[in-house]
Amino acid sequence: MEPTGRDRRLKPRYSVALRCTLSLPPEDRDILFPNARLVCRTRDLSESGIGIVADSIYLGYTCVVDEGRALELTLALTGGVVVRLRVASAHYLRLDGDEGEASYLIGLRIDEVEGEDLERFTQHLASLESSGQGGGD
Repeated sequence: MEPTGRDRRLKPRYSVALRCTLSLPPEDRDILFPNARLVCRTRDLSESGIGIVADSIYLGYTCVVDEGRALELTLALTGGVVVRLRVASAHYLRLDGDEGEASYLIGLRIDEVEGEDLERFTQHLASLESSGQGGGD
């Protein structure tokens, strides 16, 4: 029997809606769309991954859910704190909207968070845990 999503998760997941933007890392940006960004919001956070909801899966001509695609997520934490994370898509699901407009749930695996961004992100997760906000699936 295959483990469910809940059984596979090693880290607590917190349900929280934060503003964020998804972009290609600087070295992979498209010449035609160098400043392309997807404005999105988080659905949940953990130490190892983030679920986001976005209106598209494309940055210019680049599909963000391609396997192994390196991405940069800029996350607006509470109190005006901003962190940048290197992520890659793990899965996605189309969510049908009320008036035929779709949005997408994109599961992102966190590959790298550096220096002060790591400290800020870890502190934010700790504050979610201590406030009892989420921690489930």
